[in-house]
Parts: sequence; C-alpha cells; structure tokens
Amino acid sequence: MPRRPDPASWLRRVLAAAVLAFASAAGAGDLGPLLERIERAYGTVTPPNTILQRGHTLSHSRGEGALLRAYRGAERFRIEIHYRSGTETRIIDGPTAWQSSKPMSEAFRGALILQAARVALPWNLFAARAQLRDGGEHRAGDVRLHFVEMPLGNNLRMVAEIDPESGRILRSRGILTHPGGSEMVFGTVYEDFRTASGRLYAAVEHHYAMGRYIGRSVIESVEYDAPIADSLFRPDIPGLI
Repeated sequence: MPRRPDPASWLRRVLAAAVLAFASAAGAGDLGPLLERIERAYGTVTPPNTILQRGHTLSHSRGEGALLRAYRGAERFRIEIHYRSGTETRIIDGPTAWQSSKPMSEAFRGALILQAARVALPWNLFAARAQLRDGGEHRAGDVRLHFVEMPLGNNLRMVAEIDPESGRILRSRGILTHPGGSEMVFGTVYEDFRTASGRLYAAVEHHYAMGRYIGRSVIESVEYDAPIADSLFRPDIPGLI
C-alpha cells in the first residue's frame, strides 16, 4: 500500500484550492526573486528539449509496474506502464490523444497535457513567466509555500507550490475546468530530490486525483536532451521497457 504524506492536510488544501481567488495577476516582475531562487535550485533556466524518465509506479487500482515517460514539448508526451495485468500506454501528439491504440476524448487529452506540464517543471514556468499569476504564500502545517499559477490554455492551468527559501517545487496541482465550471484537480507531492546532468528532479512523486490518494511513482533515472523518435508518439509502437 503506498504511503500517504499528510493526507488530511493535503486533501483540505486541494479542495480549498478549487475556489482559491488569486491575490493578483502579477507577472514576472513581482515573481522575479522567486523565479531566480527556483533557477538556482534546479540548475538552469534553459529548458531541456526532451525529458526521458524511467522507474516504477505503484497504483492503488493496478498494483506495481515499470514506468516510462517521454516528453518532447507540451503536446508530445508518452506514458507507458507495464503492470502484471498488461501494459497501459497514454500518448498525446498535438491535437490527438490515445490510450493504448484507442483515440480518446478532449478531456483525456487535457489530463495528459497537465501531466506533461508537470514533468517539465520548473522550466515551463520560466518560459511562461509573462503569464504567471502570483497566488501568494500559504501555510500548510509547518510548511510555508508560495503558489504560482501557470495557464496552459483550453481550460487548463497548473499551480506550483514552492518553498520560498529553497526554491524547490514541493507540490503541484493540475486543474482541468469543464464547461459549466466544474473542475478536476490532479495533485502531486514531490520528495527525495536528486540531480541528473546538473538539473534537480524529485525521485518520488505521490499522486492525488480529486483529493484522493491514488499511488506513487519512483523515478530511477532521468535523461535530458536525449534523442526521442517521432514514432514514440504513435499508438502502435510495441513496449519499450
């Protein structure tokens, strides 16, 4: 059973975040010092062209499986998980998304866009600095976090929750807004920070959906700027792990 990190406080904050009114639409000018601390923490402001992660995930619904994530921009992303019961593949390539070989809905595509944005933190924050919104500082138990909201378009946004002292992103929330105003919130808590090729990353991720803890992922290796073929973002590619 995956370990839950402070589940009660996380649930309360995620639900509160759905109605959080950001203090201002502050841009990079106000967030400049915080972004500089993030840059120092993560090693560089220059975004990687590609990110390739390998490890394993433990899902409440399907058990443990070997994990591959391949990122080549905001709309070219693949997740592949090999469970004992079978392989699950989720892919986004521009306007199209697949689960295994099945074309999926726009809502499914939006959820994948949010996952791709999470993998590319914090470099997508730097790239979108003119559109960032300052959510101010909030206390969660003994931890003080600075909220920064990044719009992703098409009723999508992500909130990074940052330790203002270290510059590390300790939590994130991807928010998908449906017609009519209802929201789906996907949360991640980051732990066990390590370095690969001079860039900081979290080796352990705890995952939430709508406030419910659904499992964790352990990232065992990260490659930046590795060649990733176009064919990886097609649904008919055999297992790669």
